Amino acid sequence: MSLLRAAGLLRPFLAVARTGNLSAAARELAITQPALTKSVRKLERQFGVALFERKSRGMALTPSGTALLAHARAIEAHCRVADSELDARARGETGSIRLGAGTYWGNTVMPQAVAALQQQLPGLEVTLEVGVYAAILARLFAGELDLVVGALPELVALPAGIERRDFMRIHLRVVAGTQHPLHRRTRVSAAELARYPWVLYQHDRDVLDKLAAAMRRDGAPEPRVSVETSSLLAVMELLRSGPYLACVADAFLRASPDLGVAPVRYLREIWTFPSGALFHSSLRDFPPIRSLLELVSRRSAAPVERAATRARR
Repeated sequence: MSLLRAAGLLRPFLAVARTGNLSAAARELAITQPALTKSVRKLERQFGVALFERKSRGMALTPSGTALLAHARAIEAHCRVADSELDARARGETGSIRLGAGTYWGNTVMPQAVAALQQQLPGLEVTLEVGVYAAILARLFAGELDLVVGALPELVALPAGIERRDFMRIHLRVVAGTQHPLHRRTRVSAAELARYPWVLYQHDRDVLDKLAAAMRRDGAPEPRVSVETSSLLAVMELLRSGPYLACVADAFLRASPDLGVAPVRYLREIWTFPSGALFHSSLRDFPPIRSLLELVSRRSAAPVERAATRARR
């Protein structure tokens, strides 16, 4: 059975895979549940395999369904780009892209790159979601985003149809407002860090877990998170206004040197990781994605270059 001939049945298949529930998938597609079930069964008959099995909490993919899912997502992404490009040509515009970014990238490099991209392609429509990278990454893998920039996952192999572009390594630092008492210390211990309240951005468990592990290695209790916020501006304002501590990417500090916050002298490494872009392979030659990758690559080196220039002065 040709997958191309069954392409019209992939949308119902993807909806059930995404929601794990026939009723929710039917609502998403604005069709009846019997019609949805009929489409899924027709796809299974055409391939001669079961794609789902019914569980107590909904529908679960079989191994055959899992194998099809990666290809179906790639086809969906490619069709979306084709629709966008053809529609843009009909209207004399340049289409749309959906982007995601982690904290550092979404608050520094990506807005600059998007602005430069829209100077090249004035009719381009852009959606940019900024948040905890694990959530953004899941949306890319689900086919809901075209490209994301942030921490690169520690995977032996990426899902089928996903490509990787490395840009730089990120180091997390413990930071405080410049008025904080810990800045008077030439060396800060984990026990001293544990005495102060912490601010956590968007309930980022990865950062909190890495920080807690570093402090435990030094025999200190885990950090006491006093404030969680979805606003990076609020994190910075809290650091400037009180005795709070937070973990921030060193690249963010280099890109925004006048925030009134600085790293404290805690020598234990919190977390160092590769950072870059992940995107659907089908979009590799789509002009907005190709241009965006070039812009982000150039801008990712700028904070490092500025920091080196300041150090030489």
